[in-house]
Amino acid sequence: MKPLRTLSHVLFASCLAIGLFASPSADATMMIKLTTEQLTDASDYIVRGTVSSITSSTDDNDHIWTHVTINVTDRLKGPSDLQTLTLDVQGGMLGSRVTAVPLSPRFAMGEEVLTFAEVLESGRTMVTGMMQGKYTVRIAPEDGREMVVRYTLRQDRHYDPRFIPHPAPQNRVYAKDLKQQIRTRKASGWDGATIPGKSTERLKTMHPGVKALEVSK
Repeated sequence: MKPLRTLSHVLFASCLAIGLFASPSADATMMIKLTTEQLTDASDYIVRGTVSSITSSTDDNDHIWTHVTINVTDRLKGPSDLQTLTLDVQGGMLGSRVTAVPLSPRFAMGEEVLTFAEVLESGRTMVTGMMQGKYTVRIAPEDGREMVVRYTLRQDRHYDPRFIPHPAPQNRVYAKDLKQQIRTRKASGWDGATIPGKSTERLKTMHPGVKALEVSK
């Protein structure tokens, strides 16, 4: 069996940054749901594309990171000339070592994804809201329409997007509808409301001219 090491303190810092709360053992994790509008407001990039590279490395604290490069085919937010986007994901596999970070998004080579991403103060580009900001593009078996599915597994388990369960028809989100929702929000812009786990100052910088709403105490 491969050794498993969980980055409890790194996970906790990440949880605070994205609006998650983890128990001290990190065995149970509760995620505060972010809406599509909040994900759009908080993201520097929103792209659709195909995963072309997955590598791993360790940082100065010997923590494992997975680096995912996406060949961009559609840019919903970000530079119009963006061709590739590389994401940093907490946890992963490096040699015989595995670090499993609950709620980290998973990626596979050749997987077609729609991803929200934000640039942190550290300079790392990460999926916004962890697994909430990563969708896999699938085909609905009944009518052949493109749908998008959020699904993840711990990094110590094999991940193959071909076997992601299909949501029930009433719970499906179609790629065309999500894309329109993102474009509508991008056009209207941030409304000044706080977003759990996101810096209001950072949001004001991303959306110049928008006044943050006063929060009643």
